[in-house]
Amino acid sequence: MEPRQEKLLKLIIENYIKTAEPIGSKFIVEVGDLEVSAPTIRNEMRELENSGFLTQPHTSAGRIPTEKGYQYYVENLMQPQEISKKNKEILTQIIKQTNDEIKKIKNTVKKIAEIANNAIIVAFDKDNIYYTGISNLFTQPEFLDQVNLSSISSMFDQCENCLDSLFETIGSGVSILIGQNNPFGSACGLIACKLSNNALVALVGPTRMNYAESVSLINFIRESI
Repeated sequence: MEPRQEKLLKLIIENYIKTAEPIGSKFIVEVGDLEVSAPTIRNEMRELENSGFLTQPHTSAGRIPTEKGYQYYVENLMQPQEISKKNKEILTQIIKQTNDEIKKIKNTVKKIAEIANNAIIVAFDKDNIYYTGISNLFTQPEFLDQVNLSSISSMFDQCENCLDSLFETIGSGVSILIGQNNPFGSACGLIACKLSNNALVALVGPTRMNYAESVSLINFIRESI
């Protein structure tokens, strides 16, 4: 992909993550620093659409990222977003509050779910599963759609099966699974890691989730517990 197209794709994805609204060329001209005309941007957006990185949900609307677009973004364009000083202090304090490892993990992930406004699941082993923040998903515009809502609800009902596959695929670092690669369904993104005690932590949100912030949050718990 050409550097200008990469910059454009990054702008579209990061602004779509913030707004949940299709991004048009006029918006890019106003907020971006590509220093090219609106017609040129429209041509580049059309190229990205033809290559499968963007899609146009309505005839007169702007574009939104596809699963392929998100995948390219997290692999090539995303820059980790620093956790705010305030949230880092809160998380650090929560970790210090107890020596009970299970309670420490539960309290920490509950706060992470709140910060990320997504759901989080912890599998201490295949028969001991904790999750929190599911109500956060219902505030996201994606899950106002009955099909997506039904899909994610069904996946949480079958949580054990989803986690079985994750235990086999998650390595030593932080893993990002998007769309069809995500056992919780194609409408979701998932960021997961294993802790030092081999517990599995997975942050689940819409495909439009803030990956840059979420990776930093999951990395924090991975390095702290």
